[in-house]
Amino acid sequence: MAPAASSGHEALQPIHPSMAGKLDPVFEKLYNDNVANTPLKPIDLALLRSKYSVLYSYGTGPAPDVGRVYDDQIPLDDGSDAKLDVRVYEPASEGPWPVHIDYHGGGWGLGDLDTEAHICKHICKKANVVVIDVAYRLVPEFAFPTGITDSFAALQHIHAHGAARFKIKPESISLGGVSAGACIALAIAHLARDNTPAPIPLRLVAAGTPVIDDLSQYASAAESPFPSMQENEMAPTLNWGRLAWFDKLKWSSLPSDAQEHKAARERVGWFANLLQAPSFAGLARTVIYTAGADPLRDEGERYAQLLMQSGVEVTVRRFPGVPHPFMHMDKDLWQASEFIDKTAREIRLAHWASGVGYGPRQAGADEISVQTCGTGS
Repeated sequence: MAPAASSGHEALQPIHPSMAGKLDPVFEKLYNDNVANTPLKPIDLALLRSKYSVLYSYGTGPAPDVGRVYDDQIPLDDGSDAKLDVRVYEPASEGPWPVHIDYHGGGWGLGDLDTEAHICKHICKKANVVVIDVAYRLVPEFAFPTGITDSFAALQHIHAHGAARFKIKPESISLGGVSAGACIALAIAHLARDNTPAPIPLRLVAAGTPVIDDLSQYASAAESPFPSMQENEMAPTLNWGRLAWFDKLKWSSLPSDAQEHKAARERVGWFANLLQAPSFAGLARTVIYTAGADPLRDEGERYAQLLMQSGVEVTVRRFPGVPHPFMHMDKDLWQASEFIDKTAREIRLAHWASGVGYGPRQAGADEISVQTCGTGS
């Protein structure tokens, strides 16, 4: 299916009056100075893709140098000739290294290997790990949930062949991502646990502002059970209108015939809504960071609660006063700098602390750190 233009979604807007008092003044100034007065135009997917990785560059700080950066490809190992592009970030230290696999954000239809390059460099440098950034295939050209199945195939390949190909320690793998990429990382934790003939061990899953729920079941923000969807319906950078636009794009990747579409939706299953995953028990230690002015805030925190109730060790933190893609604005926002630093620290501790894992550590004032919290499902 070819990308098409659409006028049903406004990507940029002045800050809406309903957001008064909810945003950090530093972000407000940054947004007002750079994008709030940009004239609105119909959204063309191809054009948006070409600019997506620099969309928040007005707030992105410099990234540290790492030992080496190179591009490669991973075969899907599914009998086809398809390969996924990856970018590999190596530390300056001597390998073999632990590996952190990153899945970029972009609403399933946007994003590439430049989207989170600065975050990948920070993690590589500060956590002393190889970072492999995966360019999974996008909707609508590839039917949802190809992004998830591609990304799991990448994990399987890295686990099986990464020691020789990338000088990594296959017993020391973590996953992470932002937005749709965070959803992918969380979903893959289930698939890794259930992998046959044996589970793929994960040290950590680090998810930033994840998309969790199936938006298509709601006709408006008011129908969502999550207060953050109503509170932040008109939030800058990601609002209800933009979420609905991306959601329609995602589901347009399935067959248009009504019966075939219904059957395809049924095959998607819980990938459409991680809250409906069949089991949360036995998943890897998980860190979930949310944003106070993000419509997706509460569904991410609800997912963390389900993990806790199943005995999974979870750390949850909400960054106040910032919208969904705040982590790309580390030049100006303390929240973004702290997001990157804390993510890198969690990854470093997961891989380099003595022993197989590491015990609970003291949480910050606005964090919840739980080793186990109940045993319910």
